[in-house]
Amino acid sequence: MQAHLFSIATMTCFLVVGGALAADLKSPMTPEVQETETAGGWTFSFAPYFWAAGLKGDVASFGLPEAHIDASFGDIFDHLEFAAMAMGEARYGFYGQFGDVIYTKISGQGATPRGVVASDVSVSAETFAGLLGVGYTIFEDSAARLDVAGGARIWSAKNEVSFSGGILDGRSATDDATWVD
Repeated sequence: MQAHLFSIATMTCFLVVGGALAADLKSPMTPEVQETETAGGWTFSFAPYFWAAGLKGDVASFGLPEAHIDASFGDIFDHLEFAAMAMGEARYGFYGQFGDVIYTKISGQGATPRGVVASDVSVSAETFAGLLGVGYTIFEDSAARLDVAGGARIWSAKNEVSFSGGILDGRSATDDATWVD
């Protein structure tokens, strides 16, 4: 059970990665974006969105050996504490600036076998991804627009495991990482 909860927390990071990459594609899950134009010629758009995904694979954290995980969307949703996803864009003529924010927090708790090392373990995982970019329109007609764009996405992932009861009573550990793509 401990390995299962630990794996779910660790893989939250990868769940969000997959959703973030897919967020750039048009799908039925992406709401229709409404643009607002100002008198100065700027247009602004904002859209919250939601991705539902399962997770399957081998993961590791805290320097421990890999553990296999197979979690459906329902499994993950049962442990979801909070999630927020939104994207926005500001355009002026052929130029544009855009951003995307994703934040998730999941947690779980369970009893351990025999209760000697610990009687209970709780795991939480937080993931943040924020994208800022700029673009230039190279083609546009009434049905579509093609932009050349560049940007940077910052990622931050934090996993925490806490023990109660047994030899490890009151102990906890945190594993986190931050990087930019």
